[in-house]
Amino acid sequence: MEASTLFNPGFLGTNFSWWVGQIADDSTWRDNINSGKYADKNSVPGWGRRYKVRIIGLHDQGQETIPDDQLPWANVMYPITAGGGQANASQTPNLRQGNMVFGFFLDGQDQQVPVIMGVLGNNSQTKLNQKIGTNRVTNTTAGTLATSGYADGAVAKSGTAREVPPDEDKSVTQPGSPGAANENADAVHQTTAADTKRSAKCKEKIVLMKADPAELVPSAIKGIQTAIENLTTKLDSYLQAITSYADAVTNTITNIQNLMQSFSQEIAKYMKVIFDKIMEYVMKVLNKAMNAVVAALPSSFRYQFADMKEVLTDLIRCLYSKLTDGLMGLVSSALSDAIDVPGLEKQARDRAAAGQDENGNPADATTNPNVPMCTAESLTARVLKAAKPDIDSANNNIVNNLNSYMEDINDTLAGVTGSFPDIKNLIPDIGGSITSALSFANIKLSLFGCEIKPNIAQSDFYTFCSAGDSQPDSQAPSSKSIDDKTAAEDPAAGEEQTPYVEPTRATADVNNQTSGLEVGDKVTDPEVLAAIEEEKEIGRTGQISTVDPSTTEITNRPLTQAEQDEREAERNSLDLY
Repeated sequence: MEASTLFNPGFLGTNFSWWVGQIADDSTWRDNINSGKYADKNSVPGWGRRYKVRIIGLHDQGQETIPDDQLPWANVMYPITAGGGQANASQTPNLRQGNMVFGFFLDGQDQQVPVIMGVLGNNSQTKLNQKIGTNRVTNTTAGTLATSGYADGAVAKSGTAREVPPDEDKSVTQPGSPGAANENADAVHQTTAADTKRSAKCKEKIVLMKADPAELVPSAIKGIQTAIENLTTKLDSYLQAITSYADAVTNTITNIQNLMQSFSQEIAKYMKVIFDKIMEYVMKVLNKAMNAVVAALPSSFRYQFADMKEVLTDLIRCLYSKLTDGLMGLVSSALSDAIDVPGLEKQARDRAAAGQDENGNPADATTNPNVPMCTAESLTARVLKAAKPDIDSANNNIVNNLNSYMEDINDTLAGVTGSFPDIKNLIPDIGGSITSALSFANIKLSLFGCEIKPNIAQSDFYTFCSAGDSQPDSQAPSSKSIDDKTAAEDPAAGEEQTPYVEPTRATADVNNQTSGLEVGDKVTDPEVLAAIEEEKEIGRTGQISTVDPSTTEITNRPLTQAEQDEREAERNSLDLY
């Protein structure tokens, strides 16, 4: 009698009524809670986490008889691991539109207060529809109810309100249309775009410079080789993305020129080590040559020569500082000449049209770029060849000026004593070969001759997957090879760099306490505040306020596709720092 439908004692559980249904279009229930931070708890539009649910067998399918916004609200039964909110112990539901859920009616036979107890996980082979809230399936039209959580509803989402599938939800194999997201609960070990990106990051080489003076230049050249290898790997992924879905879904390069500039800056960092070594060599040779001059000068003239040495040293430092300032442009030009990105991109698109790669293999075949040491040596040689005229000219000017000074002193002293030795032309050519400069050792770690020589680090680069590793012995850089290539290679043309903006005398002082008040939460202008609130409302509802010309009343309407595209283009054109 207690379990019959004729008698209801009013106790929860005596007439436990089950149901299975589907969560409706989220445009009908997502405003139940506030989308952002709020201070007043009474400003919450709804009561708890609730969802509109279309219960199978109780509600007609489709929108004709019962639209989504007329469906009953379903509360959620949380697991014991989620807590109830007391003592800050709580979790939010992980439900989305399109989920198939089941539960019971809290009010029993009245069937007006459904409670969600659980969710049925989606299968990885299930084809998910990309539209929700339509009449695709009705009581008279059969079809699958499976719907994507990213499906477009009755009110289109725009801006940050529109969900973007994360890398963990993207497959590396091209899925069938529609839908490119996995959206399943069973294929947890399926390879995703996040796995591929993580693997690429694990294999990316991080340059390790060696602090030993004898290994500094070879280490810098190996750093250039490693940087070029990382660059070609990224370029290969970018070009493969034209023909390969796996590379396209994991590609993170949006501007190929910015990528080239970024690696030009990194390579210029290692190139500076080489230029600093050449500067050390020039200054050492110059100081060694001037020792003979100082020894021949009378003591009354040596202080003048000391002042000249200080000035010449500062001039040499200034010269190499200017060369360093233009290194990035030289490296960028050399990279652009060595790697014809527009040509490679055109070839990749032609192969994509033919369905083949550069070796005639299928378009999805993988490649592994190889960068030998000679590539780094050639790039270094081209940059040195471009800077060599400035270096030689500066060296010659220094030698000529010193010899002129020596001639004046020689003539002055000879006229006084008549027997002063000839000290003209004691300054030799301070130039020399690139080989001598790059292999020059200015510092010796063994001061007393009996110290134990420290062990030189072996690792040239580091990867997150394999830790430290080194280039093979066959790929050791050669100073002689760079010297030969400097004579044979064409010099890098160099690119003009955009200088930093510097304030002038007329520039007003910046008050750090008040600058930037026109941006974000600190804005005070009522018109700007109103515009920001209007943008927030459009982003939240996907609707825009317009004036009806016939009634002069303000009405809300959904954004058209053209308006959405225009707003998206305007957002993409903003430069945010």
